Amino acid sequence: MKVQSPAFSVAISLVAIVAALGLIGLVAGVSAAPPGEAWAKLGLHSLHLALGLAAFLAAFLIPLARLRALVPGLLLLVFGVLVLMLVSPSFGRVSHSAERWVQIGSFSLQPSAFLQFLWPVALASWAAKDPLRLVQPRELFRMLVAFFILLFPVVLQPDTGTLLILLIVSAITLFFAGAPIRYLRTLVLGVVALCGLLVFAFPHVQARMGEFFAGSGFQVGRAVEAFQLGGISGMGPGQGLMKNGWVPEGDTDLIFALIGEEWGLFGCLAVWALFVAFTVFGVLASRRADSRYGAILMAAATVTIALQAAYNMAMVTGAVPIKGLPLPFISRGGSSMLALSALLGAAIRAAIEPRRSRVPVSDLIPWTESNVMG
Repeated sequence: MKVQSPAFSVAISLVAIVAALGLIGLVAGVSAAPPGEAWAKLGLHSLHLALGLAAFLAAFLIPLARLRALVPGLLLLVFGVLVLMLVSPSFGRVSHSAERWVQIGSFSLQPSAFLQFLWPVALASWAAKDPLRLVQPRELFRMLVAFFILLFPVVLQPDTGTLLILLIVSAITLFFAGAPIRYLRTLVLGVVALCGLLVFAFPHVQARMGEFFAGSGFQVGRAVEAFQLGGISGMGPGQGLMKNGWVPEGDTDLIFALIGEEWGLFGCLAVWALFVAFTVFGVLASRRADSRYGAILMAAATVTIALQAAYNMAMVTGAVPIKGLPLPFISRGGSSMLALSALLGAAIRAAIEPRRSRVPVSDLIPWTESNVMG
C-alpha cells in the first residue's frame, strides 16, 4: 500500500503509544503476580499481546473494501452466537451475574467484546457512504433500530456496560460525522432514560449503583487501600502487598490499583499521560485522514479506546460505578485485546490510505475544522 497521507507520522506515534501501554501491562502483570505465578502470568499475558498484534496486523493489511463488505456478515455471526448463549444453557458460561463467555477448549471468549470492533467499523461505513443520511431522521432512526436489535441479547445477559459504551461511542461518532446537534440531544435524553430503566430492571445494577452512592463497595475499597499503600513513589516492583488476591480482578479489570501500589502516583500519572497522548494523536490522525471514512473510523476508534480507559481509571478510584471493563492494552484479557487491536489496525489503515476523491475531507466533515475538534 502506497502511503502519502499526512496522517502517517501521527499513526506511527499511535502505534508507539500502544506498544508502550502493552509493555507496561506486561511488566505490571508479572510484577503484581502472586508468589510462584510470575512465569505463568508472563506466558499468558505474552500470549494475549501476541494475539493482539496478530489482530492489529490482520485488520491493517486487509483491504478496506473487503473489510467493509465482511463486517455485516460478522455482525450477524456475533449476533447469532449471543442469541445461542441465551437459549442454550450449555453454550454460554456465567460470570459476574452475566452469561458472557464462550469456552473453546482452554480459551474463553467474550463475544460481546467483538462488537467494540465491528460496530464502529459498520457505523463509520454507514455514515461515510451517504452523508445525507446524517440529516434524515428516518435514516438515523433505522440505524438506531438496527443497533438496539444487535445489542438486545447483550442487554439480556445482562451486560449493560457494553450497551452504554457503544451508545456513547455512536453518539460522539455521529456528532463528528456531522449529524445535527438537535438529533443528538434527543439521543442523549434517550440514553439517560435507558440508564434509569436498566437500574430498575437488573438487581446487580441496582446493587452497584447503591454501593456507589453509599460510597462503599468491596472492590473499590480494596483498590483505594492499594493506592494508599503506594503513595507517591510506590512500594517498588514486586513489593506490593495487595496482589495476593486482596484486590479482586487485580490482574485484569483492577490492574490500575496494583500499578498504583507498586509504582505509586508517578506510575499512575505515566499511564494516564499515555492515554491522553493516545487521544490527542488519535484526534490528529482523524483530522489529517484523506478520506471521509478514514476520518470517521479513526475518530470512532479513538473514542472507543479512550472512553474505556477513562472509565476504568475512574471506577478504580471510586469516581464512577464499578463495571467489568479492562484497561485497554494493559489489563490481561484476550477478547478485549483482540477487539481493540483489530479496531485500531483498521482505523489506522483507513486514516492513512489515500482517498480516491480529490474533495478535501474538511469539506465533507465540517467538524474537523471547527472549534469543536480544535
